Amino acid sequence: FFRVIRRLQSTARPSARVTEEEIMRDTPTHYRAMAWWLYGCCGMVFGMVALGGITRLTGSGLSMVEWKPTGIMPPTTAEAWEEEFRKYKQFPEYQKHNNDLSMSDFQWIWFMEWGHRMAGRATGMVFGLPLLYFGFKGAIPRKLVPRMLGLLALGGSQGLIGWWMVRSGLDDNERFGGEGRVSPYRLAAHLSMAFVLYTVLFNTALGLHTTQRLMEMVPSAKLHRQNLLNRIPTSFRIASVGLASLVGLTAFSGAFVAGNHAGMIYDEFPTMGGKFVPEDLLNPYLEPKWRNLFEHDTMVQWNHRVLAMATLGGVTSTYFWSRLLVLPPNARMASHLMMAMSTVQVSLGISTLLLHVPVPLASAHQMGSLTLLTLSLWFAHTLRSTLPLAATATMAPGTTVAAAAAAALTVAPEMPKLLRAIGSDVVEEGEDEMESID
Repeated sequence: FFRVIRRLQSTARPSARVTEEEIMRDTPTHYRAMAWWLYGCCGMVFGMVALGGITRLTGSGLSMVEWKPTGIMPPTTAEAWEEEFRKYKQFPEYQKHNNDLSMSDFQWIWFMEWGHRMAGRATGMVFGLPLLYFGFKGAIPRKLVPRMLGLLALGGSQGLIGWWMVRSGLDDNERFGGEGRVSPYRLAAHLSMAFVLYTVLFNTALGLHTTQRLMEMVPSAKLHRQNLLNRIPTSFRIASVGLASLVGLTAFSGAFVAGNHAGMIYDEFPTMGGKFVPEDLLNPYLEPKWRNLFEHDTMVQWNHRVLAMATLGGVTSTYFWSRLLVLPPNARMASHLMMAMSTVQVSLGISTLLLHVPVPLASAHQMGSLTLLTLSLWFAHTLRSTLPLAATATMAPGTTVAAAAAAALTVAPEMPKLLRAIGSDVVEEGEDEMESID
Protein backbone atom coordinates (compact mmCIF):
# COMPACT_ATOMS: atom_id res chain seq x y z
CA PHE A 1 0.00 0.00 0.00
CA PHE A 2 2.75 2.44 0.92
CA ARG A 3 4.62 1.56 -2.30
CA VAL A 4 1.52 2.58 -4.28
CA ILE A 5 1.31 5.87 -2.38
CA ARG A 6 4.99 6.62 -2.97
CA ARG A 7 4.66 5.79 -6.66
CA LEU A 8 1.81 8.25 -6.94
CA GLN A 9 3.95 10.81 -5.14
CA SER A 10 6.88 10.27 -7.45
CA THR A 11 4.55 10.64 -10.44
CA ALA A 12 3.21 13.91 -9.12
CA ARG A 13 6.64 15.44 -8.39
CA PRO A 14 10.32 14.46 -8.25
CA SER A 15 10.44 14.27 -4.44
CA ALA A 16 8.91 11.21 -2.76
CA ARG A 17 7.87 13.08 0.38
CA VAL A 18 5.15 15.61 1.08
CA THR A 19 6.81 19.02 1.31
CA GLU A 20 6.09 21.45 4.11
CA GLU A 21 4.73 23.97 1.61
CA GLU A 22 2.13 21.48 0.37
CA ILE A 23 1.11 20.55 3.90
CA MET A 24 0.54 24.17 4.85
CA ARG A 25 -1.25 24.83 1.55
CA ASP A 26 -3.65 21.96 2.17
CA THR A 27 -4.32 23.01 5.77
CA PRO A 28 -6.92 25.75 6.45
CA THR A 29 -5.01 27.90 8.93
CA HIS A 30 -8.26 29.16 10.43
CA TYR A 31 -8.86 25.73 11.97
CA ARG A 32 -5.88 26.28 14.26
CA ALA A 33 -6.95 29.83 15.11
CA MET A 34 -10.54 28.79 15.81
CA ALA A 35 -9.41 25.90 18.00
CA TRP A 36 -7.27 28.15 20.19
CA TRP A 37 -10.02 30.76 20.33
CA LEU A 38 -12.46 28.12 21.65
CA TYR A 39 -9.85 26.82 24.11
CA GLY A 40 -9.61 30.39 25.39
CA CYS A 41 -13.40 30.52 25.75
CA CYS A 42 -13.21 27.26 27.73
CA GLY A 43 -10.72 28.94 30.06
CA MET A 44 -13.08 31.88 30.50
CA VAL A 45 -16.00 29.58 31.34
CA PHE A 46 -13.76 27.63 33.73
CA GLY A 47 -12.92 30.88 35.50
CA MET A 48 -16.60 31.85 35.56
CA VAL A 49 -17.52 28.59 37.29
CA ALA A 50 -14.71 29.12 39.82
CA LEU A 51 -15.80 32.69 40.53
CA GLY A 52 -19.45 31.64 40.75
CA GLY A 53 -18.58 28.96 43.28
CA ILE A 54 -16.67 31.41 45.46
CA THR A 55 -19.55 33.89 45.17
CA ARG A 56 -21.96 31.24 46.42
CA LEU A 57 -19.66 30.00 49.20
CA THR A 58 -19.10 33.51 50.55
CA GLY A 59 -22.83 34.31 50.52
CA SER A 60 -22.38 37.07 47.95
CA GLY A 61 -24.89 35.98 45.33
CA LEU A 62 -27.91 37.89 46.70
CA SER A 63 -26.07 41.13 47.47
CA MET A 64 -27.14 42.72 44.15
CA VAL A 65 -30.93 42.87 44.08
CA GLU A 66 -31.25 44.34 40.57
CA TRP A 67 -30.19 43.12 37.14
CA LYS A 68 -29.74 44.93 33.84
CA PRO A 69 -28.54 43.33 30.58
CA THR A 70 -26.00 46.12 30.10
CA GLY A 71 -24.66 45.83 33.62
CA ILE A 72 -24.63 48.09 36.68
CA MET A 73 -21.76 50.40 37.56
CA PRO A 74 -20.55 50.33 41.18
CA PRO A 75 -21.66 53.14 43.50
CA THR A 76 -19.12 55.97 43.69
CA THR A 77 -20.33 57.94 46.71
CA ALA A 78 -21.16 57.14 50.32
CA GLU A 79 -24.79 58.07 49.71
CA ALA A 80 -25.02 55.69 46.75
CA TRP A 81 -23.56 52.87 48.85
CA GLU A 82 -26.07 53.56 51.62
CA GLU A 83 -28.91 53.36 49.09
CA GLU A 84 -27.59 50.04 47.74
CA PHE A 85 -27.25 48.69 51.26
CA ARG A 86 -30.79 49.84 52.09
CA LYS A 87 -32.15 47.80 49.14
CA TYR A 88 -30.30 44.70 50.35
CA LYS A 89 -31.74 45.06 53.86
CA GLN A 90 -35.27 44.65 52.51
CA PHE A 91 -34.72 40.98 51.58
CA PRO A 92 -34.72 37.76 53.64
CA GLU A 93 -30.99 36.99 53.42
CA TYR A 94 -30.07 40.11 55.39
CA GLN A 95 -33.00 39.85 57.78
CA LYS A 96 -32.41 36.17 58.67
CA HIS A 97 -28.67 35.63 58.21
CA ASN A 98 -26.72 38.89 57.83
CA ASN A 99 -28.42 41.44 60.08
CA ASP A 100 -25.06 42.27 61.70
CA LEU A 101 -23.36 42.97 58.35
CA SER A 102 -21.22 46.11 58.26
CA MET A 103 -20.94 48.46 55.29
CA SER A 104 -17.40 47.28 54.48
CA ASP A 105 -18.54 43.63 54.53
CA PHE A 106 -21.49 44.50 52.30
CA GLN A 107 -19.20 46.25 49.82
CA TRP A 108 -16.99 43.17 49.68
CA ILE A 109 -19.82 40.73 48.88
CA TRP A 110 -21.36 43.26 46.46
CA PHE A 111 -18.13 43.46 44.47
CA MET A 112 -17.89 39.65 44.44
CA GLU A 113 -21.28 39.36 42.76
CA TRP A 114 -20.57 42.35 40.49
CA GLY A 115 -17.29 40.77 39.39
CA HIS A 116 -19.05 37.51 38.60
CA ARG A 117 -21.63 39.27 36.44
CA MET A 118 -19.06 41.39 34.61
CA ALA A 119 -16.88 38.34 33.99
CA GLY A 120 -19.90 36.72 32.34
CA ARG A 121 -20.29 39.69 30.01
CA ALA A 122 -16.56 39.61 29.22
CA THR A 123 -16.85 35.92 28.35
CA GLY A 124 -19.67 36.76 25.96
CA MET A 125 -17.48 39.36 24.26
CA VAL A 126 -14.55 36.94 23.98
CA PHE A 127 -16.83 34.47 22.22
CA GLY A 128 -19.05 36.83 20.22
CA LEU A 129 -16.54 39.21 18.62
CA PRO A 130 -14.23 36.52 17.15
CA LEU A 131 -17.35 34.64 16.03
CA LEU A 132 -18.34 37.69 13.96
CA TYR A 133 -14.80 37.90 12.55
CA PHE A 134 -14.62 34.22 11.55
CA GLY A 135 -18.13 34.40 10.15
CA PHE A 136 -17.26 37.47 8.07
CA LYS A 137 -14.17 35.67 6.75
CA GLY A 138 -16.25 32.61 5.84
CA ALA A 139 -13.92 30.51 7.96
CA ILE A 140 -16.55 28.60 9.95
CA PRO A 141 -17.33 25.18 8.42
CA ARG A 142 -20.96 24.95 7.35
CA LYS A 143 -21.60 22.02 9.68
CA LEU A 144 -20.47 24.10 12.66
CA VAL A 145 -22.65 27.15 12.00
CA PRO A 146 -25.73 25.83 13.90
CA ARG A 147 -23.53 24.75 16.80
CA MET A 148 -21.82 28.13 17.01
CA LEU A 149 -25.14 29.96 16.97
CA GLY A 150 -26.44 27.57 19.62
CA LEU A 151 -23.40 28.31 21.80
CA LEU A 152 -24.00 32.03 21.39
CA ALA A 153 -27.64 31.64 22.43
CA LEU A 154 -26.77 29.35 25.36
CA GLY A 155 -24.08 31.73 26.61
CA GLY A 156 -26.42 34.67 26.34
CA SER A 157 -29.15 32.84 28.21
CA GLN A 158 -26.81 32.12 31.14
CA GLY A 159 -27.23 35.69 32.35
CA LEU A 160 -31.00 35.29 32.33
CA ILE A 161 -30.79 31.91 34.08
CA GLY A 162 -28.49 33.42 36.69
CA TRP A 163 -30.94 36.24 37.42
CA TRP A 164 -33.83 33.75 37.48
CA MET A 165 -31.85 31.85 40.12
CA VAL A 166 -31.13 35.01 42.16
CA ARG A 167 -34.79 36.05 42.01
CA SER A 168 -35.77 32.84 43.79
CA GLY A 169 -33.71 33.96 46.78
CA LEU A 170 -35.21 37.44 46.86
CA ASP A 171 -38.88 36.41 46.85
CA ASP A 172 -40.16 36.10 50.41
CA ASN A 173 -43.27 34.32 49.17
CA GLU A 174 -41.30 31.35 47.81
CA ARG A 175 -40.13 28.57 50.10
CA PHE A 176 -36.43 29.00 49.41
CA GLY A 177 -36.59 32.77 49.20
CA GLY A 178 -38.31 32.88 52.57
CA GLU A 179 -35.34 30.96 53.97
CA GLY A 180 -32.92 33.50 52.51
CA ARG A 181 -31.39 31.18 49.91
CA VAL A 182 -31.84 30.45 46.23
CA SER A 183 -33.75 27.48 44.85
CA PRO A 184 -31.47 24.42 44.53
CA TYR A 185 -33.29 23.53 41.32
CA ARG A 186 -32.42 26.87 39.75
CA LEU A 187 -28.86 26.73 41.07
CA ALA A 188 -28.46 23.27 39.53
CA ALA A 189 -29.89 24.56 36.24
CA HIS A 190 -27.44 27.50 36.21
CA LEU A 191 -24.41 25.34 37.00
CA SER A 192 -25.47 22.54 34.63
CA MET A 193 -25.86 24.98 31.74
CA ALA A 194 -22.35 26.25 32.43
CA PHE A 195 -21.04 22.66 32.29
CA VAL A 196 -22.97 22.00 29.07
CA LEU A 197 -21.57 25.19 27.54
CA TYR A 198 -18.05 24.18 28.56
CA THR A 199 -18.51 20.65 27.21
CA VAL A 200 -19.68 21.78 23.77
CA LEU A 201 -16.94 24.43 23.54
CA PHE A 202 -14.26 21.94 24.51
CA ASN A 203 -15.48 19.18 22.17
CA THR A 204 -15.69 21.65 19.27
CA ALA A 205 -12.17 22.92 19.96
CA LEU A 206 -10.87 19.35 20.13
CA GLY A 207 -12.52 18.50 16.83
CA LEU A 208 -11.00 21.49 15.04
CA HIS A 209 -7.59 20.93 16.60
CA THR A 210 -7.56 17.23 15.73
CA THR A 211 -8.66 17.90 12.15
CA GLN A 212 -5.94 20.49 11.69
CA ARG A 213 -3.27 18.12 13.04
CA LEU A 214 -4.48 15.28 10.85
CA MET A 215 -4.21 17.46 7.79
CA GLU A 216 -0.54 18.02 8.57
CA MET A 217 0.21 14.29 8.80
CA VAL A 218 1.39 12.19 5.88
CA PRO A 219 -0.90 9.28 4.87
CA SER A 220 1.33 6.60 6.37
CA ALA A 221 1.19 8.23 9.81
CA LYS A 222 -2.60 8.49 9.56
CA LEU A 223 -2.87 4.81 8.70
CA HIS A 224 -0.61 3.81 11.57
CA ARG A 225 -2.77 5.74 14.01
CA GLN A 226 -5.94 4.29 12.53
CA ASN A 227 -4.47 0.81 12.89
CA LEU A 228 -4.05 1.47 16.61
CA LEU A 229 -7.59 2.79 16.94
CA ASN A 230 -9.07 -0.17 15.08
CA ARG A 231 -7.68 -2.50 17.74
CA ILE A 232 -9.63 -0.74 20.50
CA PRO A 233 -12.86 -2.63 21.33
CA THR A 234 -16.10 -0.79 20.69
CA SER A 235 -17.13 -1.58 24.25
CA PHE A 236 -14.14 0.39 25.52
CA ARG A 237 -15.12 3.42 23.44
CA ILE A 238 -18.67 3.21 24.81
CA ALA A 239 -17.29 2.91 28.34
CA SER A 240 -15.26 6.10 27.87
CA VAL A 241 -18.37 8.04 26.84
CA GLY A 242 -20.35 6.54 29.71
CA LEU A 243 -17.59 7.52 32.12
CA ALA A 244 -17.70 11.16 30.95
CA SER A 245 -21.47 11.09 31.43
CA LEU A 246 -21.06 9.71 34.96
CA VAL A 247 -18.61 12.50 35.81
CA GLY A 248 -21.17 15.03 34.59
CA LEU A 249 -23.98 13.40 36.59
CA THR A 250 -21.87 13.47 39.75
CA ALA A 251 -21.17 17.18 39.23
CA PHE A 252 -24.91 17.75 38.72
CA SER A 253 -25.65 16.08 42.06
CA GLY A 254 -23.02 18.31 43.64
CA ALA A 255 -25.07 21.34 42.60
CA PHE A 256 -27.91 20.10 44.83
CA VAL A 257 -25.45 19.56 47.68
CA ALA A 258 -24.48 23.22 47.32
CA GLY A 259 -28.05 24.43 46.93
CA ASN A 260 -29.27 22.61 50.04
CA HIS A 261 -26.11 23.28 52.11
CA ALA A 262 -25.99 19.50 52.48
CA GLY A 263 -22.24 19.52 53.04
CA MET A 264 -22.80 21.03 56.48
CA ILE A 265 -24.23 17.82 57.95
CA TYR A 266 -22.62 14.44 58.63
CA ASP A 267 -19.03 15.70 58.60
CA GLU A 268 -17.68 12.15 58.71
CA PHE A 269 -16.58 9.54 56.20
CA PRO A 270 -17.26 6.85 55.02
CA THR A 271 -20.31 6.49 57.29
CA MET A 272 -23.16 8.89 58.01
CA GLY A 273 -24.20 8.78 61.65
CA GLY A 274 -22.21 5.60 62.09
CA LYS A 275 -24.02 3.82 59.25
CA PHE A 276 -23.48 3.53 55.52
CA VAL A 277 -27.20 4.20 54.98
CA PRO A 278 -28.32 6.85 57.49
CA GLU A 279 -31.56 6.41 59.41
CA ASP A 280 -32.97 9.73 58.26
CA LEU A 281 -32.33 9.07 54.58
CA LEU A 282 -35.98 9.88 53.82
CA ASN A 283 -37.94 12.81 55.17
CA PRO A 284 -41.49 11.46 55.73
CA TYR A 285 -42.96 14.97 55.58
CA LEU A 286 -41.77 15.70 52.04
CA GLU A 287 -44.45 14.95 49.47
CA PRO A 288 -44.22 13.63 46.84
CA LYS A 289 -41.39 11.35 47.91
CA TRP A 290 -39.20 12.10 44.89
CA ARG A 291 -38.51 15.54 46.36
CA ASN A 292 -36.18 13.82 48.83
CA LEU A 293 -33.75 13.32 45.97
CA PHE A 294 -33.35 17.07 45.48
CA GLU A 295 -34.44 18.80 48.69
CA HIS A 296 -33.69 16.56 51.69
CA ASP A 297 -30.11 17.34 52.71
CA THR A 298 -29.34 13.84 54.03
CA MET A 299 -30.37 12.06 50.83
CA VAL A 300 -28.76 14.74 48.67
CA GLN A 301 -25.40 14.22 50.39
CA TRP A 302 -25.77 10.42 50.33
CA ASN A 303 -26.55 10.47 46.61
CA HIS A 304 -23.45 12.56 45.92
CA ARG A 305 -21.29 10.19 47.95
CA VAL A 306 -22.59 7.15 46.07
CA LEU A 307 -22.10 8.78 42.68
CA ALA A 308 -18.61 9.95 43.64
CA MET A 309 -17.57 6.45 44.65
CA ALA A 310 -19.14 5.05 41.47
CA THR A 311 -17.15 7.57 39.43
CA LEU A 312 -13.92 6.64 41.20
CA GLY A 313 -14.67 2.95 40.61
CA GLY A 314 -15.48 3.60 36.96
CA VAL A 315 -12.29 5.56 36.37
CA THR A 316 -10.20 2.94 38.16
CA SER A 317 -11.68 0.00 36.23
CA THR A 318 -11.34 1.88 32.93
CA TYR A 319 -7.72 2.69 33.76
CA PHE A 320 -6.78 -0.94 34.44
CA TRP A 321 -8.72 -2.02 31.36
CA SER A 322 -6.71 0.46 29.31
CA ARG A 323 -3.50 -1.16 30.56
CA LEU A 324 -4.49 -4.29 28.65
CA LEU A 325 -4.88 -2.39 25.36
CA VAL A 326 -2.53 -0.72 22.91
CA LEU A 327 -3.62 2.92 22.89
CA PRO A 328 -2.36 6.00 21.07
CA PRO A 329 0.04 8.07 23.21
CA ASN A 330 -2.46 10.87 23.86
CA ALA A 331 -5.13 8.36 24.98
CA ARG A 332 -2.61 6.74 27.32
CA MET A 333 -1.71 10.14 28.77
CA ALA A 334 -5.39 11.02 29.23
CA SER A 335 -6.06 7.77 31.12
CA HIS A 336 -3.13 8.43 33.48
CA LEU A 337 -4.25 12.00 34.19
CA MET A 338 -7.87 10.96 34.64
CA MET A 339 -6.90 8.30 37.19
CA ALA A 340 -4.76 10.78 39.12
CA MET A 341 -7.39 13.54 39.04
CA SER A 342 -10.20 11.27 40.21
CA THR A 343 -8.12 10.37 43.26
CA VAL A 344 -7.39 14.03 43.96
CA GLN A 345 -11.07 14.94 43.51
CA VAL A 346 -12.31 12.32 45.97
CA SER A 347 -9.65 13.44 48.46
CA LEU A 348 -10.78 17.06 48.08
CA GLY A 349 -14.41 16.06 48.62
CA ILE A 350 -13.68 14.08 51.78
CA SER A 351 -11.45 16.85 53.16
CA THR A 352 -14.12 19.47 52.43
CA LEU A 353 -16.67 17.42 54.35
CA LEU A 354 -14.46 16.61 57.35
CA LEU A 355 -13.32 20.24 57.73
CA HIS A 356 -16.88 21.58 57.54
CA VAL A 357 -16.72 23.15 54.08
CA PRO A 358 -13.90 25.74 54.16
CA VAL A 359 -14.18 28.07 51.17
CA PRO A 360 -10.75 27.31 49.59
CA LEU A 361 -11.25 23.53 49.74
CA ALA A 362 -14.88 23.68 48.58
CA SER A 363 -13.91 25.90 45.64
CA ALA A 364 -11.04 23.55 44.74
CA HIS A 365 -13.45 20.62 44.89
CA GLN A 366 -15.83 22.33 42.45
CA MET A 367 -12.95 23.12 40.09
CA GLY A 368 -11.77 19.54 40.42
CA SER A 369 -15.09 18.32 39.05
CA LEU A 370 -14.68 20.45 35.93
CA THR A 371 -11.06 19.37 35.56
CA LEU A 372 -12.06 15.71 35.76
CA LEU A 373 -14.82 16.32 33.21
CA THR A 374 -12.25 17.93 30.91
CA LEU A 375 -9.95 14.91 31.13
CA SER A 376 -12.80 12.44 30.59
CA LEU A 377 -13.94 14.36 27.48
CA TRP A 378 -10.39 14.40 26.16
CA PHE A 379 -10.00 10.67 26.84
CA ALA A 380 -13.20 9.84 24.95
CA HIS A 381 -12.11 12.09 22.08
CA THR A 382 -8.72 10.39 21.70
CA LEU A 383 -10.47 7.06 21.04
CA ARG A 384 -12.52 8.34 18.10
CA SER A 385 -11.74 7.26 14.54
CA THR A 386 -9.54 9.82 12.83
CA LEU A 387 -9.50 8.77 9.18
CA PRO A 388 -12.94 10.13 8.18
CA LEU A 389 -11.86 13.56 9.47
CA ALA A 390 -8.63 13.29 7.53
CA ALA A 391 -10.48 12.32 4.39
CA THR A 392 -12.74 15.32 4.64
CA ALA A 393 -9.78 17.57 5.20
CA THR A 394 -7.50 16.29 2.47
CA MET A 395 -10.14 16.42 -0.23
CA ALA A 396 -10.06 20.23 -0.16
CA PRO A 397 -9.17 22.08 -3.39
CA GLY A 398 -5.48 21.92 -4.19
CA THR A 399 -4.97 18.52 -2.53
CA THR A 400 -1.97 16.53 -3.73
CA VAL A 401 -2.48 13.34 -5.73
CA ALA A 402 -1.06 11.20 -2.95
CA ALA A 403 -3.26 12.80 -0.31
CA ALA A 404 -6.31 12.35 -2.51
CA ALA A 405 -5.50 8.67 -2.97
CA ALA A 406 -5.13 8.24 0.77
CA ALA A 407 -8.42 10.03 1.37
CA ALA A 408 -10.23 7.78 -1.06
CA LEU A 409 -8.86 4.70 0.65
CA THR A 410 -9.95 5.93 4.09
CA VAL A 411 -13.60 5.93 3.14
CA ALA A 412 -13.54 2.62 1.33
CA PRO A 413 -15.90 0.04 2.85
CA GLU A 414 -13.16 -2.53 3.10
CA MET A 415 -10.75 -0.22 4.93
CA PRO A 416 -10.72 -2.15 8.25
CA LYS A 417 -9.81 -5.39 6.42
CA LEU A 418 -7.09 -3.55 4.48
CA LEU A 419 -5.59 -2.19 7.68
CA ARG A 420 -5.51 -5.62 9.27
CA ALA A 421 -3.85 -7.03 6.15
CA ILE A 422 -1.09 -4.45 5.99
CA GLY A 423 1.05 -6.47 8.38
CA SER A 424 3.66 -5.68 10.95
CA ASP A 425 6.27 -4.51 8.40
CA VAL A 426 3.98 -1.72 7.23
CA VAL A 427 3.16 -0.75 10.81
CA GLU A 428 6.88 -0.39 11.46
CA GLU A 429 7.17 1.71 8.33
CA GLY A 430 4.33 3.90 9.59
CA GLU A 431 6.12 4.28 12.91
CA ASP A 432 9.18 5.51 11.03
CA GLU A 433 6.97 8.08 9.31
CA MET A 434 5.56 9.19 12.68
CA GLU A 435 9.07 9.64 14.06
CA SER A 436 10.05 11.73 11.06
CA ILE A 437 7.02 14.00 11.70
CA ASP A 438 7.87 14.36 15.39
